[in-house]
Amino acid sequence: MVGADYNDKNYDYTKYWEGRDYENASEVIALKKLLPKNFNKDRSIIDVGGGFGRLLSVFKDSFGDISIFDYSVKLLEAATKNAKNLGLSINTINGDVYNISNLVDKKYDYVSMIRVSHHLEDLNKAFEEINKILKEDGIFILEVANKVHFKSIVVNLLKFNFKYLKKDSVSVASKDVAFLNHHPKYVEDILKDSGFVVEDKLSVSNFRLAVFKKLIPFNLLLRLEDFLQKMLSFIYFGPSIFYRIKKVNEVE
Repeated sequence: MVGADYNDKNYDYTKYWEGRDYENASEVIALKKLLPKNFNKDRSIIDVGGGFGRLLSVFKDSFGDISIFDYSVKLLEAATKNAKNLGLSINTINGDVYNISNLVDKKYDYVSMIRVSHHLEDLNKAFEEINKILKEDGIFILEVANKVHFKSIVVNLLKFNFKYLKKDSVSVASKDVAFLNHHPKYVEDILKDSGFVVEDKLSVSNFRLAVFKKLIPFNLLLRLEDFLQKMLSFIYFGPSIFYRIKKVNEVE
């Protein structure tokens, strides 16, 4: 499979987020729990696959040194404009995550990678590259598209598809592009092999089903989301799992 083409002049990724206020807000809630609570002008972060800078408004409260890495020049140009609107000066870097250690010229306190893992068929290689650009004891904030979220488990058990519970990844692509849901236990095994230890995890977008978003008032939905993210992470309930991961070993 091939990667999604975010350089396509006919595709506007910003429009993907129209009507997804709940999902965006849920991810912001999670990030604020996992990122530093105070601002430090010398603290650095690189948002891998950061696209048009959707999360800059969150990062600016914790980091004085912000970079966005993405393979799409089109999205990086949009990120620069968004940063300017927020009064921020950011660094943008174009390239492939599988080669990121050869494209950045320093190591970072934090690396974030949100809504990227579902495009990656080789998580081992990606995590090894992330390890190389983190400082000693640096923090990796990772979002994983969760294969075994509640809805998928129910659907597959009703079909007597017990093989679905295996720790392999599964493609949910509707086109010939890489779009994978990963089993969290599989991801955690790879993280360990890549020199990381999981410090915290959250279950995110737990009420993504249309019926919840239609019936429950938005503010109440977010309060429930906030309250349950940690609790539901123990059963990998939601469609996204957010991790706070510490680098403990260098990888070759």
